[in-house]
Amino acid sequence: MHQLKFAIIFLFPILMLSQNITGKIYDQESTVKGAKIYNTIKRITTYTDDKGDFKLSASVNDTLVFTSLFHKEKRLKIIKNHFNEVLVIELKKIVNNLDEVLITKENKTFNEKVHTADLGLQLKNDIKNNPHLYEPPPNGNIDFIKIFGLVSKLFKSKKVKETPIVVITYKQLDSLFSNSNFFNNKLLIDDLKVPKEYRLLFFDYCDAQNINNKLLLDENKILFLDKLFNYSKEFFKILSEYENSAAKN
Repeated sequence: MHQLKFAIIFLFPILMLSQNITGKIYDQESTVKGAKIYNTIKRITTYTDDKGDFKLSASVNDTLVFTSLFHKEKRLKIIKNHFNEVLVIELKKIVNNLDEVLITKENKTFNEKVHTADLGLQLKNDIKNNPHLYEPPPNGNIDFIKIFGLVSKLFKSKKVKETPIVVITYKQLDSLFSNSNFFNNKLLIDDLKVPKEYRLLFFDYCDAQNINNKLLLDENKILFLDKLFNYSKEFFKILSEYENSAAKN
């Protein structure tokens, strides 16, 4: 009985020191959604919500590891003052160091007047150099000026109005899987194989793919599902490569 009392008295201060620590994670652009926070001492994990906020049990001298798919890892040793305030963590984005490549984007605008003038000059020169090809047959007359006018019209450009593509946003995906009977959490977890803790990060990845929002129409439901299947495979391929790289380091 005395040993039990001693054990309780000994462990009580340790239990009291374990508290919830709250924080927010951001990078140079915005808050970070779906970032992983791991307590290496207590071996517990949590993730940031869509506002970058998190809460995790910790004690003084515990080490927290902050990781994200698109950011560099960061470690922090907990001190007493961390429990008196909201812990603010900044993560640096991973920048791929690729060989420098000069890419020139050349936008050629069709100029109707220049094109018609060029065509006319070519035709005039051809008539001058090969007059025998343009001689009218014995039984008829050919109006080459009229032909030239018809040929010129064939090459006139038609102005086509390009309708800008409206893409599906992260918020739309989050709302869709929260309210739709078809695109729901069961489909996300069971069919797309996206764990609950990676939900926000997967939506963020899909947001970056610039998906046409016309796929949200009911008649395009199967096409949209097919795209989500492909994106989930790509997402986990990137995630697997990241985790393997992190494990080696």
